Amino acid sequence: MGFPQLIENSASFYLQQNLHKCHETRVNFYYYLLNISVLLSFGFIVGITLYFCYTNKPSDEERQLRMVKDQEFVVSKIRYYQEENKDKREHDSSYITDLPRFRS
Repeated sequence: MGFPQLIENSASFYLQQNLHKCHETRVNFYYYLLNISVLLSFGFIVGITLYFCYTNKPSDEERQLRMVKDQEFVVSKIRYYQEENKDKREHDSSYITDLPRFRS
């Protein structure tokens, strides 16, 4: 003994199919909406990144100034190590032969 059916089997089948199609339509809509929003977000992030990379690019004068500063830094380091090496040689060498001192 089951419960009485209030609608026919064909009407029940039609409603189930209709609800199933509505569900598929809604899922497809959400799927496309999600994909489009992810694509737009990715494009926006890439666009903003490229824009800031372009606007923060140094000008020719700034690049020249940076290159001069780098060259001055390298030259100062070379002079520093040459002077340090010269002082070390003067301290470690014999005064007559300019050979390193023998340590026992």
